[in-house]
Amino acid sequence: MGTLFTKPCFREGLFGTMHTACRKFLRWKISRSEFAIQSPRPPDRARPGKMEEPEMQLKVKKVTDKFTESMYILANEPSVALYRLQEHVRRSLPELAQHKANMQSWEEQSQGAIYTVEYACSAIKNMKDSSVYFKSIEGMLRHASAMKDRLNSTRR
Repeated sequence: MGTLFTKPCFREGLFGTMHTACRKFLRWKISRSEFAIQSPRPPDRARPGKMEEPEMQLKVKKVTDKFTESMYILANEPSVALYRLQEHVRRSLPELAQHKANMQSWEEQSQGAIYTVEYACSAIKNMKDSSVYFKSIEGMLRHASAMKDRLNSTRR
């Protein structure tokens, strides 16, 4: 029964041939176990290994089917979930890696733009602060111009 935990096969029905093999094995095992439902007839009239009452056969079939299905689900549900998770990761990982690379590129471009804007803002602030010096220079130039005019007028 080592094949019970292999990759699920969805080609033949919901769970494929593994389910059929598991079901047959469990029916065989239960019918020969101490839990097998025996016919209520006296031992002299009952045939070993066979049940003649259709109602009893139906009950046994239902119990066996439910038990088989439960065993199969318990045995394979984690592997099916992990298989589907693996498939999802395999399909979505390249796309996520591309998104990550794009985001890193955009982050680098954004950092460059932020640096440029901050540098421009500091340059504008420094220009605004330098207006005091320009006013002082303008005043000195006017004073120098006035002194020059005075010197020119006294020379004449």
